[in-house]
Amino acid sequence: MSTSTNNEPKDPVMGYPAPPAAAAAAPPPPATAYPYPAPPPHAMPYYYAHPNQHYPAYPNPNPNPNSMPGSYSYPSRNALFLRRLVMISIAFLLAMGAATFIIWLVLRPRLPVFSVSSASVSSFNIPTSTSVSLDLSLTFTVQNPNRKLGVTYSDVSTGISYRGETLADSNLSPFYQPKQNSTQISAHLVVVGQYVSDDVTKGIQSERGKDNGGVHFQVRFFSWAVFNSGGWRTRRHVLRVYCDDVVIGISNSNSTSANSGKLLGAPKQCSVSV
Repeated sequence: MSTSTNNEPKDPVMGYPAPPAAAAAAPPPPATAYPYPAPPPHAMPYYYAHPNQHYPAYPNPNPNPNSMPGSYSYPSRNALFLRRLVMISIAFLLAMGAATFIIWLVLRPRLPVFSVSSASVSSFNIPTSTSVSLDLSLTFTVQNPNRKLGVTYSDVSTGISYRGETLADSNLSPFYQPKQNSTQISAHLVVVGQYVSDDVTKGIQSERGKDNGGVHFQVRFFSWAVFNSGGWRTRRHVLRVYCDDVVIGISNSNSTSANSGKLLGAPKQCSVSV
């Protein structure tokens, strides 16, 4: 008795059919990598190398976004030197100014006192309407009121003018005046045929024609002055002395003796400035 295997029922098969031999032998497809976008420059801190290579790098506490990574700016030695030099110079000037101010307060310099104590005209002529000849002797009384300071006068000059026009001037010798001292300084002014405007000659002739013949002149005194006490001294100051309305009596006459004159009234006090 023969049995037919074709008619026998088959058990159901679970799963997928076996892949073909060619497909089973093929390698898997290669993996494809997709790049991530780069982070912004400020997302990560900058690092710079420590001077000692044995220490790891550490982040810059205040990175500059515009600088390249790994860079760090140090102040130059020249800039530090100039900064310190300026600071030292300013401190020195302030100290010197404070010391000078303190010394000034302690010594309290005062300007000298000037006056025209005498004036003598030995010859005065008006040859023409625009010229003057004069021979004049002046005496200044100079008082130094300072109790702790002497005064040195240099490049001394004096002159006499009328209505702003200089008639004669002269240079004087330098001198030193001790503290609380009174000194008399003599000056001799001589001029022959000095050119002046006709307003000057007319004004002088008009004043000479009055009762006392007093002519109002202006006397000037200029010099460099230095106040000193021991080893301390001030810088040089230009001393300006103005003596206005110095009245000298000159009679208006053609005689020779009438061409002379002298100071009228008391000594004339002068204004002093530096």
